[in-house]
Amino acid sequence: MKIIVIPDTQVKEGVPLDHLTGLGNYIVDKRPDGVVHLGDHFDMPSLGRHNSKGHIVYEGARMLSDLEAGWNGMDTLLSPLLSLNNQRLRNKKAIYKPRKAFCYGNHENRRKRLIEQEPFLQGALSGYQLNQRYGWEEHEFLHPVKIGGINFVHYAQGGLMGRPISRAHLIAVKKHESYVCGHQQVLDIYYSPHVKTDGSRVQCVIAGSCYQHEEDYMGPQANQHWRGALMLTEVKNGSFDLVTLSLNYLIKEWT
Repeated sequence: MKIIVIPDTQVKEGVPLDHLTGLGNYIVDKRPDGVVHLGDHFDMPSLGRHNSKGHIVYEGARMLSDLEAGWNGMDTLLSPLLSLNNQRLRNKKAIYKPRKAFCYGNHENRRKRLIEQEPFLQGALSGYQLNQRYGWEEHEFLHPVKIGGINFVHYAQGGLMGRPISRAHLIAVKKHESYVCGHQQVLDIYYSPHVKTDGSRVQCVIAGSCYQHEEDYMGPQANQHWRGALMLTEVKNGSFDLVTLSLNYLIKEWT
């Protein structure tokens, strides 16, 4: 089994998207069995500010713009797949339909938190429509989806407070299962040296950046982190081989 993993894309108005075109072309060429998005596709900056009491300060006019930016980014990513399948339909061939699983991130969860704080907005705010528009399986924030023995989730929680586990080897130590997570702007890989009786091993990866733009809050040095996507091959019982796909590679070779 082959799975493409897409870390946080954090799409908002005005950011470059050509890497998503490259990634979409790569997916169509390699035809993985599954595509997993680790969340934070919709950056939702309009819901990113809080007042002194911790309540979200929202700006209704911008919320729709944030959603439209995210949909535009998803259209860009999936356009090569749509083009391929339109061609295959014209030629009376079976369409390529990989399993697509989307793990909601904390940025998407801002909408849910807003509705919890302001119940009168229930039903008034448009959802992300990832299943309706694009056929993604939608998985709740922090609810892992297990595929091929690997737990995919925005971040792995540890401790009584449920905070993100910050290192890949610590996820393995605390969870004793294979995890692939986003959220943090790093590329952190851990393969357990211990092989199980079925020939598999615990492997954990944290990769949380698949976007080109820089974040002002991080500063010039912190913005120099790894950016890209992942291809997992030979996926079985939580074990896999890992191919890293940098944004530079996707843009140079696949756009």
